Amino acid sequence: MPILARINLQSHTITKEDITSKHPYEMYAGRSLSSKIISNEVDPLCDPLGPENKLIFACGFIGGTPAPNSGRISVGAKSPMTLGIKESNSGGKAPALLSRQDFRGIVFEGISETWVIVVIKEGEITLEDGTNFVGINNYPLMNMLKEKYGDTVGILSIGLAGEKQCINSSIAAMDMEGFPSRHMGRGGLGAVMGSKKIKAIVVYPPAKSMLIYKNKEEFYSIARDWFKTLNETKEVFRKYGTSIGIDTVNHLHALPTQNFRRGSFRGVENINADALDAFVTKNNGKKGVACSPGCAIRCSNILRTANDEHLTSSLEYETMIMNGSNLMIDDIETLGWIDHYCDDNGLDTIETGNCLAVLMEAGKLKWGDRKGVVDLLKGFSKGNPDSLLLGLGCYKLGKKMGIERIPHVKRQGFPAYEPRSFKGMGVTFVTSAMGADHTAGPAIHGRKAYSDKDYGEVYERKNKVMISKELQIFIYIADSTGCCYFVGPDYDSTQKWAKLFNARYGWNRTAEDWIQWAVDGIKMEREFNSRAGLKATDTLPKFMLEEKLEEIEDRKWDITKKELEEIWD
Repeated sequence: MPILARINLQSHTITKEDITSKHPYEMYAGRSLSSKIISNEVDPLCDPLGPENKLIFACGFIGGTPAPNSGRISVGAKSPMTLGIKESNSGGKAPALLSRQDFRGIVFEGISETWVIVVIKEGEITLEDGTNFVGINNYPLMNMLKEKYGDTVGILSIGLAGEKQCINSSIAAMDMEGFPSRHMGRGGLGAVMGSKKIKAIVVYPPAKSMLIYKNKEEFYSIARDWFKTLNETKEVFRKYGTSIGIDTVNHLHALPTQNFRRGSFRGVENINADALDAFVTKNNGKKGVACSPGCAIRCSNILRTANDEHLTSSLEYETMIMNGSNLMIDDIETLGWIDHYCDDNGLDTIETGNCLAVLMEAGKLKWGDRKGVVDLLKGFSKGNPDSLLLGLGCYKLGKKMGIERIPHVKRQGFPAYEPRSFKGMGVTFVTSAMGADHTAGPAIHGRKAYSDKDYGEVYERKNKVMISKELQIFIYIADSTGCCYFVGPDYDSTQKWAKLFNARYGWNRTAEDWIQWAVDGIKMEREFNSRAGLKATDTLPKFMLEEKLEEIEDRKWDITKKELEEIWD
């Protein structure tokens, strides 16, 4: 039976609730569970770094099962960055281990007086002294924790950015190779974990899975067939990873370049999928790496230097572009080091790219200054005052520097998609409760919510509000399953998920039932933001509303305010 655990950090008391058919949170998991708890139990006007905020780690409905790509976990809280509701999710080793102990979620309440390590083993939770691990970044921290608790554990942790309660701080998840490479990066949730004095969560593998299935044979049959299909149809990701789309995005003038002045980058051939593949191959890195147990796609990689040093794992599209073309940097190894130091310190690479662009706008760094960027990131752990500016997030940093050109929505920096060319993505940025977050409704080239609908070209106005809305619905469902949305945030996947839910729990709900459930959940998130004093529907920054892309004059923002405000009517 699924369990919801509550940990009062002030008193160090732990309680557990059985998620029965009568429990108010029975129909919630992953993002939907964290958002429901925040909406019901957290004061929208509270201090995000104070004792009234709650930090929720929520496993998906089918997390830890043989369902393909079901090894993810959601973390939610009131965000210190957006000041609204926030969810971020990640794979890694720990989420599946937690799910297999049948935890639906763990709610952290209050603030501990001393730093703690949370240890979870065979369904039991203990709090141990974490004082000796304070001041240690993610790479050495995970090695120390593995030495203490064993190589089989999964770990969730914060680096110095989280300890310092920087609003650009992430929560790191150990990957399958033992590196802190998977991050719940958006919204500054590492700062919430730091405010509560949780340095790390250590999860042991259970002796055997505690999951129970209403119809195990049916569940396994659906999961097995879906896994095989994904394994066969997503093969290109094993070679190139998420960088596969870089050339296409560049061709569509949607690749953020020099702080969103242009949508294409002259040096793209030095940082595209072929360049990454060549670098990995030349230096004996690895491709086709799974980020979590049961991954059918395996789009991750491991980079090594020419001196056979571990560089980073995994280097992905968002990091490559927001710290590459966005900063006029065209060197794979530099991008690898940027990723490495962000992972180590616990900084979100997307927000960091936006912060670095602001510093370049302010003249603190020159455009394309590879060494300056890497040195700045190295200086974070040493307390370099200029380096610590990266912890402010791009909005606060821009205001501090007197810079007007800040690409953000709800104070959260843009991901690596130019909204004037990827208009559906722009709709997601301004209408999602999560702020500028591509994962909230990823309307990229070629993606459809319904296979039989015509959504027009990505840069056309045609049906962009519709596709954003539909993808936001299917992403809400995906984020609640414990699955990676690379399996497809669409109607076809939702039909499969509905069957898996029914086989797991004995329910009798259709895809249409889950679609309406998701609409209600999204409206709940928007309502929380309204109670927090935020706009339910926002707007793009002024410069983006007024400017056309420098290299292609027909690219401008032309979705009307009325269309955006009526999206959920």
